[in-house]
Amino acid sequence: MGAIRPMGRGYQADMRTPNGVRLRPHFKTYDEADEWLRAMKEKVRTGMDISQDVVENTRAVVMNLRELAEEVLNRHWRGCKSEMSLWRNAKDVYIRLGASRSVREVDERLIDDLVYQLERDGKSNGTINRRLAAVSKMLRHAYRRGYIARIPVIERKREPEGRMRWINEEEEVQMLAKFRELGRDDVADFCSVLVDTGLRTGELFKLCGRDVDAEARVIYLWDTKNGKSRSVPLTSRAMDAINRNHKQDSQLPLFSFTQDSFNHAWKTMKHMIGLGNDKEFVPHCLRHTCASRLVQRGIDLRVIQEFLGHRSISTTIRYAKIAPKNLENARDVLEMTDQAVTKQA
Repeated sequence: MGAIRPMGRGYQADMRTPNGVRLRPHFKTYDEADEWLRAMKEKVRTGMDISQDVVENTRAVVMNLRELAEEVLNRHWRGCKSEMSLWRNAKDVYIRLGASRSVREVDERLIDDLVYQLERDGKSNGTINRRLAAVSKMLRHAYRRGYIARIPVIERKREPEGRMRWINEEEEVQMLAKFRELGRDDVADFCSVLVDTGLRTGELFKLCGRDVDAEARVIYLWDTKNGKSRSVPLTSRAMDAINRNHKQDSQLPLFSFTQDSFNHAWKTMKHMIGLGNDKEFVPHCLRHTCASRLVQRGIDLRVIQEFLGHRSISTTIRYAKIAPKNLENARDVLEMTDQAVTKQA
């Protein structure tokens, strides 16, 4: 766990801390290097705090926030699905706190100031938490590299669950009819598949002919938000919609229009059916619609979790709160039991 080697006119001690930081301080004599190395080993063995030793002895340069953000981008975020949004969060942080500010200056006071700025600008608690998550990732990276002695405590904002918007059958009929009236049968088919599969719009845009098993009426998703592949069975309506848009080249996406084209068609339809001011009537509500219908028809939550591709069951459980019929069924079961007990009494 350490070594001493001649270096110039003195000696260099070389050791790596338990969290991976390499320390290589220089000493005039071998005895001084040996004494330091023994002391550090003893601190590590007894669980003492060595953070200050890391700061004092690491050869890492004093890094500013912009440099740290760029290093985290290249080391952790580059190539991931949310690369651009993660980078935007980090960039907003270092712009607000000062791009040239030393990472060592970041403490609880500065983080509180960051939160105050974001609140003053009208950012939601969810947005503020995304910024704080970027700060946390940057500071944890800085600590592991020995750029800072400690990680400041970061307190997240409480986020409300928010209202889940889904569409009823009447709204669905109006939506699909308006798309067809606009000559966008392809978008109507796209939305029908979203309602009947619960796919995210991004997942459906990536779907190619090779991902469809027409005989089994199943689609296979390989590139998903949570990184796990899954298969989703198709209703007859969804299968028909996919067949109408199937390309001869199985390598091509099933739906050939772009995200911008879809957004424009959705916005036009939304205003034409009188929901232009409904901020929650967005394409993602079609996924909520699928989930709510499954819950209200008594499908087990674990099945719904797998069907929708939720990483955590806690995400699926949110939909259970929107199924009052299920609660009424629970009440009816209890009443039946009460009646049986009353008769026997």
